[in-house]
Amino acid sequence: MTAIFDSPAETLGEHIARLTALEAEADTVCVWQPMLIPGLLQSYAYAAAAIHALGPSLPLEVVGERAEARRRRIDLLGRPGARTVTVIVDESALYRPVGGYTALVDQLEHLLAVEALQPSLTVRVLPQGGEAHPGLVGAFTLYQAVGQRAVFTEALAGTTISTRPEDVAAYAGAWNRLLDLALP
Repeated sequence: MTAIFDSPAETLGEHIARLTALEAEADTVCVWQPMLIPGLLQSYAYAAAAIHALGPSLPLEVVGERAEARRRRIDLLGRPGARTVTVIVDESALYRPVGGYTALVDQLEHLLAVEALQPSLTVRVLPQGGEAHPGLVGAFTLYQAVGQRAVFTEALAGTTISTRPEDVAAYAGAWNRLLDLALP
């Protein structure tokens, strides 16, 4: 497990594999997503639309494979052990019709079903119209496993997984502020 936290990824495939392994090993996962429903909770149609929007040049079969992989990630929540996953979504993401309104309705129904079926999952909403907060910088996910911590961030040009204590501390502070502002 240590290698998951310590080794940098060189290719997209290696990075995705590292992220998947990190997610599988984590005891605690804290997700902040201001723009979309987080990948962990996306339905197939919503995931395919989000992936295509962010990578319009990707072949459709690759989009489909990635969307299916995202859809299967929720199954990892059900593994034995004391894992908790807390997700905070900005309210505006609940209205954004990624993939169209039919896909959005399906996504919202999927989100409600997943939360109802996964006792280790908590979904909270940060209401629109609130004060400025550190989550305005963008989406991030904090992972903790056996005393090790990492933060995952995503940008248009790529993704980063950092275990630097100062990075993790900054995002943990941001997470705590978002948690204070979010509704159950």
